[in-house]
Amino acid sequence: MSSCEMRFPDYDARANRGLIRWELFLYPGVRDVLVTPREDTLRVLFRGPIDPTRWTATLTDAGFPAPVFGSAAQTMNLDRLEIS
Repeated sequence: MSSCEMRFPDYDARANRGLIRWELFLYPGVRDVLVTPREDTLRVLFRGPIDPTRWTATLTDAGFPAPVFGSAAQTMNLDRLEIS
């Protein structure tokens, strides 16, 4: 089983975990969607290849903001980026 973090910058994903989880269960490889210490980040447990393009399309079609996928370190580093 694999996992990745799915971050929704400036969005309370934790409060909407159930709805997000339900949408991702359309994909048989998705096993669960778990909360993390951050309210804008969820952890996706899955089997097989990661499919962020299709997962993003499903979530945005359902009205959620587009998530950013990566490891914990990658999604945490987004806070440190400076835009010039």
